Amino acid sequence: MQKTIHKTRDKNHARRLTAMLMLHRGDRVSDVARTLCCARSSLGRWINWFTLSGIEGLKSLPAGRSRRWPFEHICSLLRELVKHAPGDFDYQRSRWSTELMTIKINEITGFQ
Repeated sequence: MQKTIHKTRDKNHARRLTAMLMLHRGDRVSDVARTLCCARSSLGRWINWFTLSGIEGLKSLPAGRSRRWPFEHICSLLRELVKHAPGDFDYQRSRWSTELMTIKINEITGFQ
């Protein structure tokens, strides 16, 4: 586990691993929380993750939410829209704008 702490670039992952090592060494939860400047509730959550999934459970999740639609589907939808003029959909513009495309895509997909 110490090797992983030194190799990882994710500081939060290293912090969680360090907490597990300190707890394994016998340090109290309050002492570990004070040393790592984190809440005891965070430590409790990390312990739960470690208990359920081991070291893998302590890894950070990727940032942001996952896509609602696959990228390929959105690209094919955009290609189909560009084949037509906005006037074909009863818009009074001669060219597509990003705002108009967004409105039409939301209308087609049912989002908003």
